[in-house]
Amino acid sequence: MAVVFEDYYGHKLPQGTGGAALTAGAVSTSAVGTIAGTTAAGAAPTVTAVSANDSLGNFTLTPVTGGGAQAAGEVAVVTFAQPYSAVPKAISVSVFDQAGGAGSVIAATESSVTVNGFKVNVNAALTTAHLYTVRYVVHP
Repeated sequence: MAVVFEDYYGHKLPQGTGGAALTAGAVSTSAVGTIAGTTAAGAAPTVTAVSANDSLGNFTLTPVTGGGAQAAGEVAVVTFAQPYSAVPKAISVSVFDQAGGAGSVIAATESSVTVNGFKVNVNAALTTAHLYTVRYVVHP
């Protein structure tokens, strides 16, 4: 039987994993245990290279227009596999443009934080077909 830790807020974490792995989801989905691009990242953004769980993770977001233009705002939604028992105190988010070379950090924050997840918010529209590495850490 696996050892299960419980943090101060009652969020259960199997030893060494930080929770169940999250997977890529369809555009704008908020299905449990998924990470998805939203229409602010274009009509058909993709999420790939997901290495994430409820506590921390990283993934690649690729904005694709396909009938819709990118805009500043909430470009991705992270929905936890298991809800926290209280809203996390903070979530650290960073976004890097892989095409921009060293120092290509995009101004980004968390938004719409709930016990079920959060959204990644950027201050300027992302560039079509660039690959953006998104990293986050949840601070319960």
